[in-house]
Amino acid sequence: MDAKVAEALRKAYLDKQTGVLLCESAEFKRGIFFKSGFAVGARSSQPADRLGEVLIRHGRITKQQFEDASHFIKSGWKLGEILAELGVLEKEEIEHFIRIQLLEIACGALFNPPQKLAFSELSNVDAVVATPLSVADILMEAARKTPAIEPHKRELLADERRIGFSADPLLRFQDVSLTPEEAFILSRVDGEQPIQAMFTVSPLAEEKTARTLLGLLQAGIIEPEGEARSEKEPPTEEPVEPAPRADSALDSAKLEIDQVFDEFRQKDPWQVLGLERNAGSEDIRHAFQDKARSYHPDRYGHINDAGTQEKISHIFLRIREAFEILSVQTKTEKYQKLAEKEAQYEEKQKSWSGPSRKDRPSKEKSQEKASPLERSRHPDEAKALFHRAKQAYQQDDYWNTIQLCQQAIEIVSDQSKYYHLLGLALAKNPKWRQDAEKNLKIAAKLDPWKSAYLGSLGKLYLDAGMNLRAQKAFEQARAIDPTFKVPED
Repeated sequence: MDAKVAEALRKAYLDKQTGVLLCESAEFKRGIFFKSGFAVGARSSQPADRLGEVLIRHGRITKQQFEDASHFIKSGWKLGEILAELGVLEKEEIEHFIRIQLLEIACGALFNPPQKLAFSELSNVDAVVATPLSVADILMEAARKTPAIEPHKRELLADERRIGFSADPLLRFQDVSLTPEEAFILSRVDGEQPIQAMFTVSPLAEEKTARTLLGLLQAGIIEPEGEARSEKEPPTEEPVEPAPRADSALDSAKLEIDQVFDEFRQKDPWQVLGLERNAGSEDIRHAFQDKARSYHPDRYGHINDAGTQEKISHIFLRIREAFEILSVQTKTEKYQKLAEKEAQYEEKQKSWSGPSRKDRPSKEKSQEKASPLERSRHPDEAKALFHRAKQAYQQDDYWNTIQLCQQAIEIVSDQSKYYHLLGLALAKNPKWRQDAEKNLKIAAKLDPWKSAYLGSLGKLYLDAGMNLRAQKAFEQARAIDPTFKVPED
């Protein structure tokens, strides 16, 4: 195991860090995400580290089942959810294999010394696993799997130092999952016996005993006598402030904001201002002034809740955006071109939904439904469609961009750049921002090391007045690429 990576993992735990530990070399990029010192997710540039490959490698799904499920990536669902909906995987199994994936990515970082190792702090991290993993669990798993155990075994067999528990309670009392045999070895640690004597009392073979001791030592749960000990004091519990009494007027204002926020996300500029399509310039101006007064952020400054304030910001920006679109002829014309296609777009979206519980297609059924032409479509056709989509986007022809990108994704469903361009085009219609967000997120998941995709997602949030979400996306982009700059219009 690489000592520097192990040390960085322990530091993340001891310092209760929130952010991403980046491990990079010329061949790979791996990132382990931490929340308050516990691992909650991981990403890797290695195809073998993807969840689908992990499931295939562990014999849980076949390659054909993975290929069938990949056709539904465009729905915005996660792979585990798709497999569960298709009946290939039980929902209860998803968490288990995501944890395995996280462990394997972390072990890969420990087994392959990175050329660049850095921890980038983030204000918040989205958890991928429901129950966070301890650093001790990661280091124990790495010790169980490390291919280079012989040098460690020889050192441990020759080590005459007495071994005891760590003096640091944060290390000594870590959460760690041990087998009964591993737990027995740990129970024999008393501060009196030398390390080499542990091989005598162990019920395991020498190699497995060495792996157990290596994992416990790397995690810091046990330590040899004479080794430098941490002087970190156990954390003191901070007093919990009593929750303030709910104010009925405040709650009412929050409920109103929540309702308007949800409604505005589905409204066009005329609906946002409460106008008919044939409204004149004076009607537009008066409607804007009334709405702006009603939902100006200053009116809600007394609400001390970041989430609600973000929704207020979104509402006010939608009002201002609606006024700008309807007041400038060129902007109105551009919006009208997309608005005329809304019914057509909504109908198309029905065919882009995920797999139905009632109609889970088998391989045979899906082949029967597909025409000979559809079955023979080649990835080169998708490339040609994407090239045309880029040209359409450059010419401000956003509807054709959307159509062409969707057609390309129908042929090849795992190209991140197709989803990215589709998201950018969808963002031109305020009513489609949620679909734009979904496609930009898919792009970022398919290529998690592309900071530009996170930048586009952050810009989408910024334009919608969702500043907290925007800053989080920009923060994640900078964690991947410190030179990242917020994209301009």
